[in-house]
Amino acid sequence: MRVISREEFPEEKNEQEENRQVKQENLTPWQLANMEYLKQKALENAATQPQPDSPEVSAETADTNEPADEEEVEEAVVEEELEEEAGFEEPAETSKGPKNGSFLERLPNIKHERNRRLVRRSSILIALFSIPALLLLYYISPLGKLGGVSVTGNERISTEAIKKEIDFTVGDNLWGQYFERAEHVKNLKKQELQIEAVEVHIDGFNHFEVQVKEYPEVAYIESNGKYSPVISTGEIIPIEVEKSDGNLPILESFTGPKRILKVVKEYDKLSEEVKQGISQIKYAPTNENKELLEIFMNDGNKVLVSINDLGSKMKYYPQIVKEMNDKEFQGVVDMEAGIYSYPYPEDSTAEEPVQNSTDQSEMAVGND
Repeated sequence: MRVISREEFPEEKNEQEENRQVKQENLTPWQLANMEYLKQKALENAATQPQPDSPEVSAETADTNEPADEEEVEEAVVEEELEEEAGFEEPAETSKGPKNGSFLERLPNIKHERNRRLVRRSSILIALFSIPALLLLYYISPLGKLGGVSVTGNERISTEAIKKEIDFTVGDNLWGQYFERAEHVKNLKKQELQIEAVEVHIDGFNHFEVQVKEYPEVAYIESNGKYSPVISTGEIIPIEVEKSDGNLPILESFTGPKRILKVVKEYDKLSEEVKQGISQIKYAPTNENKELLEIFMNDGNKVLVSINDLGSKMKYYPQIVKEMNDKEFQGVVDMEAGIYSYPYPEDSTAEEPVQNSTDQSEMAVGND
């Protein structure tokens, strides 16, 4: 049997050498160094293998092993380069042993990784362009315009008046008016003194809900047979009504808001029983007492008390009026200096005994 060596075909050998040189020129310095390392390792492995007896067989083996080693080295270098570009890593169980799959078998994973990166980058770009487009579309659409205004919480002020004073314009830009709502609320409270607080919320997609809280009315002030409500701040609401609320007292002869506010604060300290019994509070100053009040009760009695003592002394009125009812008379309960009662001047016959009786009740109240 004759062994044919590559030396008998010099043209084929030269062609392979040229192809190998072209491939080496395209490799990086690191790849060339790696190739040399693999060649050296292959030569060391070949040196450790037993040498065959036949020189013909050894020549054949040497001729066939050398190009095989070079081809494997080149293939390994190319595979490593492509794997680095794709970010592909071998599983842990195969990294310790020989490679069981070729590069073609791992190619689908590399393609999948590249497609995943492409999809992620495309999604970011689409989102960056879509968000401004959606905002612009919303701005020019009817949803970006104010569609309506609703009012809640108002009891004494009409809804139409609140809508007019708060001055929201239906059909104009929704968010522009919403961000300027503090100025609208300020104008509303300036026009409507009875409003304590206002909150503006977005209701649905493009509606405003105006939540109103009003100051409570605590009394009415009489002027020329007309009545105007007085709120808890002591301010008089500049409106006139034909008839006052029967559950609230009527203020008479007051001229300034400061004194009215003092009366309102003291009145608020009273129990509901005493409040319900008061019909009218009249400012009646004297030379000795500039803060004197005349309080007319629904049971027909009259109380004299200073403004500063209204909340502290009027709480004893139910006890005093009980003694007066036991004596079956109506009259004056004087709380200006102490606390005592006496009949009206027309009932002069009963004034003295009643005076003594109420003096005893005053002492009892003082001991409490």
